[in-house]
Amino acid sequence: MRGSYGLSKLSSGASGCKRKVSTRYPSRHARIHIKEFFAVPPLKKKVHFPNPVRQVTSGNAGEYIFHDGSDDNGIGGEAFIHLLAQHGASLHLVAFILARCAGKFLTVSNVLEELKYRYEREVNHGHRSIIKKVLEEGDILPSSMMILCISSIHSNHVMESGTLFQAQTGNKSREAVKVELTDGWYSINAILDAPLSKQLDAGRLFVGQKLRIWGAELCGWNGPVSPFEVSSTISLFLHINGTYRVHWSARLGFCKVAGPPLAFKCIKNNGGLIPQTLAGITHIYPILYKERLSSERSVVLSERMENKMMELHNQRRSAVVDNIVSEYQKERTSSHVYDHDDSEGAKIYMMLETAAEPEFLMADMTPEQLRSFAAYKAKLNATRQSQMESSIEKALKDSGLGNRDVTPFMRLRVVGLTYKNCQDKSKEGIVTIWNPTQKQCQELAEGEAYAIAGLTPYGSDSDVLRFQTRGSTTKWLPLSSNARNSLVHFSIVGNQSHCQVCVTSLFPSQQKKQWVFVTDGSIMKGLQSEKFTDTLLAIFFCSPLIDHDSFPPINHNLAGSTVGFCNLIKKEKDHTYQIWVADANENSTYYLKFDSSHCSFSSQKSCQFRHKMG
Repeated sequence: MRGSYGLSKLSSGASGCKRKVSTRYPSRHARIHIKEFFAVPPLKKKVHFPNPVRQVTSGNAGEYIFHDGSDDNGIGGEAFIHLLAQHGASLHLVAFILARCAGKFLTVSNVLEELKYRYEREVNHGHRSIIKKVLEEGDILPSSMMILCISSIHSNHVMESGTLFQAQTGNKSREAVKVELTDGWYSINAILDAPLSKQLDAGRLFVGQKLRIWGAELCGWNGPVSPFEVSSTISLFLHINGTYRVHWSARLGFCKVAGPPLAFKCIKNNGGLIPQTLAGITHIYPILYKERLSSERSVVLSERMENKMMELHNQRRSAVVDNIVSEYQKERTSSHVYDHDDSEGAKIYMMLETAAEPEFLMADMTPEQLRSFAAYKAKLNATRQSQMESSIEKALKDSGLGNRDVTPFMRLRVVGLTYKNCQDKSKEGIVTIWNPTQKQCQELAEGEAYAIAGLTPYGSDSDVLRFQTRGSTTKWLPLSSNARNSLVHFSIVGNQSHCQVCVTSLFPSQQKKQWVFVTDGSIMKGLQSEKFTDTLLAIFFCSPLIDHDSFPPINHNLAGSTVGFCNLIKKEKDHTYQIWVADANENSTYYLKFDSSHCSFSSQKSCQFRHKMG
């Protein structure tokens, strides 16, 4: 009976090199999409699907019994697999092909036809599915956008130590929820992050659901591996910020068209990388510098403070280096270097060092002696140079003057963009870009809207999201005017507690905690004494202490100068002295020249102010 299943055709059809084995591919007629197929009126004749066929999955496909309509008890999955192996079929394909054929009634002929179809596409035409491309040759990054289907859900899985999952989630819990994903041809395990696991527990993720995955990471992959030989340690790590549900009719595989961006209201703080979002820049803060100190502390410096600290650091290093170089120059080389060397070059060197007129001695030397002398002198100089460099390095380390660990970063205040027909209030965010590129520093502008890819949320309060990223890994694509017209308009006016003023400095102090009293041009209008204090603003500065070194933010020499302040924090008015108060933080800065892009407001006011003071 088992010889009547038509396996001889498979064996003879697959016995040649790239010999055509399936008539289904290439298809003579254009294949219609599954959505179009179900759009036509249903057939009048109802088709009955037995329950055993409906319940076939990749996990229980091996238990299915084939029947050919005879009185025989049929052939089970294990016997059928052995029968296929005898005729050269791959055993790894059977489970998924059985599951796929369930909707077409599971028969031996249908399974064989599916095997031949797969052979025709993969072997004869070189077609590879998305999972095979990711695992075998790395042609497609796992972070690429793809559509996969949930084929199975596993119970909580205990992760091995040192895995990517444990590194990202910490050591609080080593259990993770795993699911099996398929592209219709092959399968791969996937680990769900905590927010996705909650979605699974709530029943929003289930077998048969299709997901659009973006920004996934591949754990445990050390090199090309066949989908048939994937170990249990190789898994995709899915983040909720990059995982979306799609329509049941969506095609599985690689997505050539990017999906919709993620709205600010949908971003989860611990949901991993954000593939793409739309935001408008409302304010750009000056570039700051974070220095990691030897005492495992860190301090944030403004650009002006960083320049001063760098200058002071270089001066101290130069003093240490000059002192060591001077000591080496004073020492007699022959007194402590290579006294034990009995080579001819060393003897000639010692003789010339003690000679009154070494030039006359060298004139009588043979070429061989001169070469020996030159070789020894070069070797001696190289040794002394190496010793001096080691001494310099040790002295700088002992003095705490090694290389500084400084990282520049910039902060942007952004607002999430929504479409005009959306009634939700726009949510704000703060983006920190570590090591921003020169292009980003020059081209990012306030009032512009961007499609941003590569942000990572790291914590937020109820009103403001916080993101961080590295300049080289983030893409900022300006939106076209047509795209902006469909979005809610936003203003570049930021938080009202941040202000910009153009004033004259009156009384700066010289303390590490410094109060600077400033006034605007209205003081020259002859105001009454009781209204005089309304024209004064007290700005509080607090300089960071770095190894007992600090600089006053406002030098006493600036008294009477016109200064433009940016990013001050407005505080409550001091009712005791009737003076307005503001704080200066790490984002605050001041300008004596008003041609900077960060002080456009001050540049307009400075001309009016100088006119009043004149």
